[in-house]
Amino acid sequence: MTIGIDARMYRSSVAGIGRYSQNLIKNLLEIDKKNRYVFFMTSDDIKEVNPKSEIRNQKHKIVEVDIPHYSLAEQTKMPDIIAKEYCDLMVFLNTNYPVRYRGKFIVVIHDLTLYFFPKTARKTGFLREKAFNFVLKSAVKKSTKIITDSENTQNDILKVFHPNPKKIVVIKLAADDKTFVDASEKNIERIKNQFKIDTPMILYVGQFRAHKNIAHLVKAFDIIRKKTPAKLVLVGKPDPNYQELVETIDKSPYKSDIIMPGFVSDEDLTAWYRIATCYVFPSLYEGFGLPGLEAMMAKTAVVSSNHSSLPEIYGEAALYFNPEKPDEMAEKIERVLTDENLRQSLIKKGSEMIKKYSWRKTAEETLAVFNEILNKK
Repeated sequence: MTIGIDARMYRSSVAGIGRYSQNLIKNLLEIDKKNRYVFFMTSDDIKEVNPKSEIRNQKHKIVEVDIPHYSLAEQTKMPDIIAKEYCDLMVFLNTNYPVRYRGKFIVVIHDLTLYFFPKTARKTGFLREKAFNFVLKSAVKKSTKIITDSENTQNDILKVFHPNPKKIVVIKLAADDKTFVDASEKNIERIKNQFKIDTPMILYVGQFRAHKNIAHLVKAFDIIRKKTPAKLVLVGKPDPNYQELVETIDKSPYKSDIIMPGFVSDEDLTAWYRIATCYVFPSLYEGFGLPGLEAMMAKTAVVSSNHSSLPEIYGEAALYFNPEKPDEMAEKIERVLTDENLRQSLIKKGSEMIKKYSWRKTAEETLAVFNEILNKK
């Protein structure tokens, strides 16, 4: 059988969905020697495919499609491009599927962020919001199966769109299986020296979007910094449209202790996790929350928002706060910064928690869904 995968978000710069795409595909191809795969990828995605990757096996095929996700061309041109490959099953690794597509397909809905927080998109507006909701509703209705990352997102989909519950399959993700374990001491020292990290360090890794609630983390940092020496490091690609964050940092009396290294390589990211005293996830809404697991894999204590899927994924391996209350956030972070026993307890629980998740398991459960559909007469 031929399975098509829309992997136009494979590249690392797409953050969480990029990591999901890379690890799922890698592990799928390791365990599935029966089916043939066709990967639809942009030229930027193809650049990140290792020449030795199974994706480049002659059995499989890469179709170069320089069509941006959430674009008009995605809706008008993609169905015909996919149709030429005669796929028995098509898999869309995110909600942006072309509504004219008529074959069997699976849609992966990681979360309903753009439904609940439409202004978090870099390009937004009434018409774009309407178009997104139309595509999402169509995906829920017309898909053969829906895969999602957490029970929290499953419940959100059921509440908002009311599909048959049997249509949804929850398949959890994992921390990246090739990074966050080893970091060279040389690289760690280089980063410490370059950014003058000489006090306890609070780390955030992720997108700079309004629902990530980073502005409240900066406010919490201001409270902590009044009595505790510390640095706040925000790793990710800054977004000038996130005005609340820009203004909050500008107003901070401790602005000089806020470090923004931008989007970093995996090697540097590993080092940042290892340097951090704690990783903080202040998000208002997450479908899964990969960075927290990455931090746990790097043996870094996690302090997290108690909203959406995060308590489901992290369990007892994180210390939680209400993300809408900067003072409560500050109190929990400060506890981890100053209480060595608490910090070591969280690190130990995190090391146990990550054993529950693996990309191999994610791929096996995903392949089982593929085969269930393909074997159905």
